[in-house]
Amino acid sequence: MVSSWAWLCSRQEEEGRRSRVPAARFPRTVIVSDAWGYGLLETKPHPLWQVRYAAIRNKALLVPEYGAMYVAAFLKGQGWDFQVLNLMADVFREEGWFREREEGLAEDAPSTAPLGDEEALRLARKNLEESLRHLSPQVVLFPISIYYLALHAREMLRRLREMLPEAWLVVGGVYATMHAREIMEDGAADFVVRGEGEWTTLELLETLRRGGKDFSHVDGLTWREENGRIVHNRDRERERDLDRFPHIYTVAEEFRIAERHRLLKSLNPFDDYIPGGGFLTSRGCPEQCTFCLDPAVWKRKTRFHSPAYVREVLEYCWEHFPEGERSFYFGDATFALNRTRLWALLETVRKVPYAYHIQTRADSLTPEVLRGLRESNFRTVALGAESFDDRVLREVVRKRTTREEILSAARAAREHGLTPILTFIAGLPGESRESMERTVEILREEGIREATF
Repeated sequence: MVSSWAWLCSRQEEEGRRSRVPAARFPRTVIVSDAWGYGLLETKPHPLWQVRYAAIRNKALLVPEYGAMYVAAFLKGQGWDFQVLNLMADVFREEGWFREREEGLAEDAPSTAPLGDEEALRLARKNLEESLRHLSPQVVLFPISIYYLALHAREMLRRLREMLPEAWLVVGGVYATMHAREIMEDGAADFVVRGEGEWTTLELLETLRRGGKDFSHVDGLTWREENGRIVHNRDRERERDLDRFPHIYTVAEEFRIAERHRLLKSLNPFDDYIPGGGFLTSRGCPEQCTFCLDPAVWKRKTRFHSPAYVREVLEYCWEHFPEGERSFYFGDATFALNRTRLWALLETVRKVPYAYHIQTRADSLTPEVLRGLRESNFRTVALGAESFDDRVLREVVRKRTTREEILSAARAAREHGLTPILTFIAGLPGESRESMERTVEILREEGIREATF
């Protein structure tokens, strides 16, 4: 197995040792990806490291930080120089790390994959420490988005501060947006980029390049004055024209998307929304479901990429990521929301012959929409059911759909040749064991075999 460190040195040799950044490139910037996977490697939360959860584990270990990719793509488009440190994908580039050493193990048995060994953790830590020592960044962009590993990420940020006492540490992501003050009070971070990060990050870096010490003009930024006072600048207005932002696969090489795609297509051949095979065609959602962070992050506003932009992404992925079944997943919660755009999108996707998969609301699946999806080679439709208890849907989730509406949409999808996939949240407030068991009974009665909890 080739170490990330050896690969990093060889790549920099080929590129004329770009890490020796001239003065004009100040400040040297490193974007960290795979903090989620690194956290799983260090904490090994139960029961994720059981044999039965191999597919979920592999995906969590190998997905990049998509938010960091958006910011990196924008900075690259603006001519900003940076390096990406992939904490997992730079090190674990071969299937052998993820495969079980032993066959025939019980599903609840501990995984025997080499990635769970102490040697793997040692290599990951060595890569982090040696890469930072070699790159000697003056700015580190570090994402914190996953809630159940947020405390580990905050601890990791403190370790980064010990390794890089003179660097500016910039934190972003969903969790960071919602908990900016707590992160700043931890003492390790210098800045938190809240919300949509492209313009805020660029303006922050430009201010640092100029040697500025007053950041009050950078909307969407939380920072610390020289006297230690934490300042929470006003929120940044959202970019109205999403097409101004280059798509995430313009930084595919920096984030090792081809390698991630190859590994996951082999390890998880039937998985959806993997790097190189998925994309969000919009940002935001107009709904106010209580379990979702979208209303808090996007303020119930939705913006869309144009069909031409979407086609550019599809054609890029078709050309560059050919492994396995040629399938593509649109992760928008509101894919069918804007009907005028939907018809143009369906016309666009027909020109790139993927098998397509989406998630959307049950009440958006009219017969006309379902016909259009099927004629455009869509195969599955995921519906966020959350619960089959109408009281829970109405009073707890505030979903604005009923059990019968969800089931009707699932039946209609099947009638049009699509496979419905229903997703649920187990243990919602007010949900009883009896109502959960009744949910399973209904799924069996309806013949719905694809459901996740």
